[in-house]
Amino acid sequence: MAVFSAKGDWYLWLFIPNVLLSMLCPVVSSALSAITSKWDVPIFTLPFNILICLHISATGAAHPFFPQVCCQFQAFRVQVFLSVPVGVGQVFGCDNAWTGGVILLALLLCSPTICFHAILGSIAGLALAAPPADVYSGLWGYNSVLSCIAIGGVFYALTWQTHILALTCAFFCAYVSSATSKLMSVLSLPACTWPFCLSTLIFLLLSSANPAPCRLPLAAVSYPEENRRYLRQLKAWGRAQSSIQEATEGMKVESHQI
Repeated sequence: MAVFSAKGDWYLWLFIPNVLLSMLCPVVSSALSAITSKWDVPIFTLPFNILICLHISATGAAHPFFPQVCCQFQAFRVQVFLSVPVGVGQVFGCDNAWTGGVILLALLLCSPTICFHAILGSIAGLALAAPPADVYSGLWGYNSVLSCIAIGGVFYALTWQTHILALTCAFFCAYVSSATSKLMSVLSLPACTWPFCLSTLIFLLLSSANPAPCRLPLAAVSYPEENRRYLRQLKAWGRAQSSIQEATEGMKVESHQI
């Protein structure tokens, strides 16, 4: 909210809507969870997007106490954009390459898979000429990073098919970011993380006859390396069950022959 405030980051009156929206966030989260639980998909940052857009729509640029910065889409010339670490750092609102590098290092120590897909997602956003100056309003790289991480091993068990799916989702999210930022700028609203939520939910809800992209139940979701171990255990358990079933059927056949 401070990012979109025309009065600056330390405007005292922002304390009131901050507290109110923070109290409403669990309520909206609970309501959305009741809906998304039917499909076993997460709500991501949908409560944040809904409440921020409602607040900005209700106040606007001319409000006497909570004036907002008008969010307008600007066409950028073809130029040398900021490096890939900046795109990752923008997930946390940091447009500094050194800060992005530290975040990448932390991701590498936590999960090399997440770090790798964060880099891929940032490249996907930069490859489609993402504006580097805007952190929240229409930042394609930011949303692509989150989408690539979510699909590439977090909610799907990591396989080479899942890796391709994550890269496809990152590029799709970049296009959605472009369209969303232009559409919402007409209403003077920021794109926030709507592109990430929409594109990732679409890729989580897709159905395929190919069993290779294995979407994990929410109760089993962990970091990618642990998800990979879970998939191996699941396959081993399936093979063991098949062996037991075959042995049981063989014993039944032998008993009938006797």
